[in-house]
Amino acid sequence: MPDKGTGACIARTDRFRIAMERAGIHVTTVSPPQGRTGEAEVRNTLSRSDFTGAVLISPFPAETALASDPDLPIWIDLNGMHPAEVQLQGTDSHRSRERLLRILALENLLISRGDMFSTPSRRQRDAVLGELFLLGRLDGSSADEVPVVPIPHCALPDTGFVKGPDNAACTRIISTGSFNLWFDHEALFLALESAMDDNPDLVFTCTGGATPFSPGRYQVFLEKVSSSPHSSRFEMLGWIDRNDLEGVYSKASMAVYADLPGCETILGARTRALDWISRGIPVVCTSGAEISEDIDKHGLGIVVKQQDPEALRDAFLKLAASPELCSRIVDNQRNWCTDEGSMDRIFFPLIEWCRSPTRLSSPAVGRSTVSRINSPGYLARLFREVIREQGILHGLYRMIEKIIPLLKKLRKKD
Repeated sequence: MPDKGTGACIARTDRFRIAMERAGIHVTTVSPPQGRTGEAEVRNTLSRSDFTGAVLISPFPAETALASDPDLPIWIDLNGMHPAEVQLQGTDSHRSRERLLRILALENLLISRGDMFSTPSRRQRDAVLGELFLLGRLDGSSADEVPVVPIPHCALPDTGFVKGPDNAACTRIISTGSFNLWFDHEALFLALESAMDDNPDLVFTCTGGATPFSPGRYQVFLEKVSSSPHSSRFEMLGWIDRNDLEGVYSKASMAVYADLPGCETILGARTRALDWISRGIPVVCTSGAEISEDIDKHGLGIVVKQQDPEALRDAFLKLAASPELCSRIVDNQRNWCTDEGSMDRIFFPLIEWCRSPTRLSSPAVGRSTVSRINSPGYLARLFREVIREQGILHGLYRMIEKIIPLLKKLRKKD
């Protein structure tokens, strides 16, 4: 649902829903919490109508939906490469292998149960095909099937360019969204502060902030802002509602994101950039993510190399000094949004499947690398990994934590 979840999940769900409704497909949207409550919510939804298929978006709601065992053809949108995201959490908490085990159980379930898959990048499409081959889901009976399609970044229709080309100074920079583990807040701050040294009119407005898996980066950024001689030119708004966000977009001259090198950057997508492009806001970004190639190829902004604050600064100053360049970029964005980046073009494979949902013909012949969460095999692996990282006493404690809820659940069934 639009008012639940994290930013990228909300944006992804909105795009899928809008695309299906524009094509005349009846859609019921449910955002189930994890666990038995969510499973019951999905089953209740399924009982109220004669559905022909299910489209599952984002990993944990998809896991909950699968646990409710829907007897329907299932399309799963793998919104990001989840093991690559967990990799970035590091080992400081001594729970890195436990987290990896959890996400691999999730990834295995999704890959083994879906009938059709989509990814937000073309690169991740290839990675998912490898996962399907590894599980033996693509055999001779499915030789003519390619059950993974990229549904990459695309513009929302009828958004309207809130900022058209003009001759005004381009001095307001925005950033919107999460300060994720792959977000280079250090380079961004250095670039902004240096650009403000050279151009006294530049202002930076930031919406969004910390996420559960990355609580510290936004706080570090705030501390740097508070000690900056230009602190009054940093507007740190935090998470805001959509109406207020539209106001931020309407005043923006340019928008920025900065990525760190890594597997997530290579395979992932940057949905926030599409919100900027579809509103006529020139983008400054680092290379690495797939969308940066499109931004560079189609002239939708300026792309610089990663971990280079000076290059980011120069891009800010270049746009600020050239309203003509900003106008050319906005024209390019408008053309891209009605052609290669249009929703109707990007979502065509999904719409075709929804009109006649099909199942993947071959069941898995391979074995999952990690068993389903809370299964005996999963708990045994969990016990070994916790002992390896934190010792036998903590391992026993974690097992007791896991087993007692399961025993209560079995008792209720009896």
